[in-house]
Amino acid sequence: MQQIYNLFPNFSDSSRVWIYTANRAITSIESDFVQTHLELFSSEWKAHSQPLKAKACMLNEFTVVFVVDQSITSASGCSVDSSVRFVKELGKELEIDFFNRLNVLVQNNIDSSLYLYPYRKLNELTSHSYFNPLVETLKDLKENWLIELK
Repeated sequence: MQQIYNLFPNFSDSSRVWIYTANRAITSIESDFVQTHLELFSSEWKAHSQPLKAKACMLNEFTVVFVVDQSITSASGCSVDSSVRFVKELGKELEIDFFNRLNVLVQNNIDSSLYLYPYRKLNELTSHSYFNPLVETLKDLKENWLIELK
């Protein structure tokens, strides 16, 4: 799993992030494909013909993240739509659904294993943390992405 505290060192903590969680683990072979396409997309991502200071990567075998430093150029509605289309196309290519919000990614705090669990049943888990897919900034990603279930 990526060390999120050191992730995107050249981006401000106020940079906007978008998290997408796959409905299954991405294999190591698929991971290379995904990472290559994420890097290509983020290097060419634009808002109103202006390049975005953007990066994208896999955080673990279930999660991809996009980050944009909006202090330089803000992501517009159209640019965000283009990233959503990209993720949908990527998912179609790999037969992965990145938009199913009925399950949430959890981590067993004892052995650090990751798996999907029904969102509505999170209160049944002990000794687990969940990955908050609603973080919006790089600071939130670093500080509030992994939340212990109590």
